[in-house]
Amino acid sequence: MPEFTLDKLPRSVLAKIDFQTAFMASRCVIAAERLHVFRKLSGKTMTAAELGRASGISARRRDFFFAALHALGLLRKSGNRYANTALAERHFVHKRSVHWTNIYASECAEEFRAFAVLDEMLTTGRNYEEILGIRRQYYFELMQTNPKWAWGFTHMLYEEHKPEAAALAKSLNLKAHRRVLDVGGGSGVMSMALVRKNPGLHACVLDIPNVIRAARAIIRKEKLARRVATRVGDMNDPMPSGFDVVMFCDHARLSDHVLTNALNCLPSGGLLVWADYFGDEDFDVPLTRLMWQLRSSDPHVTTRHSAKQQVCNCGFTNVRCQHLVGHTWLLTGKKP
Repeated sequence: MPEFTLDKLPRSVLAKIDFQTAFMASRCVIAAERLHVFRKLSGKTMTAAELGRASGISARRRDFFFAALHALGLLRKSGNRYANTALAERHFVHKRSVHWTNIYASECAEEFRAFAVLDEMLTTGRNYEEILGIRRQYYFELMQTNPKWAWGFTHMLYEEHKPEAAALAKSLNLKAHRRVLDVGGGSGVMSMALVRKNPGLHACVLDIPNVIRAARAIIRKEKLARRVATRVGDMNDPMPSGFDVVMFCDHARLSDHVLTNALNCLPSGGLLVWADYFGDEDFDVPLTRLMWQLRSSDPHVTTRHSAKQQVCNCGFTNVRCQHLVGHTWLLTGKKP
């Protein structure tokens, strides 16, 4: 799912934006996303009062807020009525689902909260949660405890990872294999791409209960339930046997314990597949992911070299790494 980068703004708008203004302007856009302003306006026009009521925005700052969105080239105004510009309609309505809007906008708001105290994080080494006196629930905890959030996040990742899934299916030769265990496979987007490319292949997505509920719905919608199964499980536990491929996608980091579990469940000649945003020694990863490390409680980037070494150390042979698409790399290894 393409992100809304600043180069998409009109040149006349972009020319007026410096770093300070960019921080504030992006916060305006995220607020509009969280309040569904562009969705409320989709295909219609509204007065400021009507749009304010529909979006839950009070009258005190409403007119200034809509004027700011207008100045950014995201709303157009005719008389006293507002509408989305073609730019806003395309990028904030048609190119992303409501799941993307809700989850991504909430994540962005969290980034603003963290980066507001970046200088203190840098000088003290403390996490932003400590500095602000808050407790934040992280992904895995949210996935376990909040079914609604897990549903939205899983659907968002389904949309986001479609390009990687297509590239994986094109690059990975699975003619000699029959069953894939997609560990922590989320929506099943990777498994679905693989079984579509390989007629004799079946897959099983292994994940926690709230994620599996969302995955089952997505897989049924794609009419692949007969070839992509789901199974509740934890990657830290022994993995089920009967699979000749074990796959990990977008995990950022895997423990030796998890990789050893994968080795143990595979037959001789079984294949390990690990697709991720592996960096080089200069942390050449997506800029957004690099920024995430600045506010992370445990900053870390898995490099291609360290991933290959780790996989070899866990007992896999014929370990290879190749570029997949964008910043995503594909690492494979075989069980002796």
